[in-house]
Amino acid sequence: MNEFIKQNKRLLRSYCVVAQIIGWVLLIVPAIASVVENLGISTTGEPMFILYAVLALLSNYMLLGVVVLGVAQFMRYLFETRYQPGWILRYGDKILYVYAAFLIADSVAQYCFHAPRMQLASFSLLLYLVSLILHAIVKVLILTGLGQILRRIMPVIEESRMLV
Repeated sequence: MNEFIKQNKRLLRSYCVVAQIIGWVLLIVPAIASVVENLGISTTGEPMFILYAVLALLSNYMLLGVVVLGVAQFMRYLFETRYQPGWILRYGDKILYVYAAFLIADSVAQYCFHAPRMQLASFSLLLYLVSLILHAIVKVLILTGLGQILRRIMPVIEESRMLV
């Protein structure tokens, strides 16, 4: 592994720069888009619609941006000997847990937004609720599992770097 890193240091450095650019774009563009979209939506005056729009935009791209930035930090951590783990790597498990809670809030907001528009006793409302719950549970379990993996693997990597 160390030989591969030494042989491909330049390639890893370029991947790291590209990953950082993509990660920051995935963080900044949804934030700007949500502000621009909310300026147009705010004329309707429906706060639930504004909340739903913001959560939908942010939940679709923000996690991907943070993950890409974490991968960039991890690559930089691999090929630079004096580089300490970045903020995302140090607190990545907590970031993933907070994002899991954010996804739960997003699911509740989606349900609160769509439920009044459906008939109360309809089968489609029940089907929508079940699909929403299953989708949220799967995402939350995956994020929690990734947080556990990251929390356990970073000390192992730091220790192995100290031994080499």
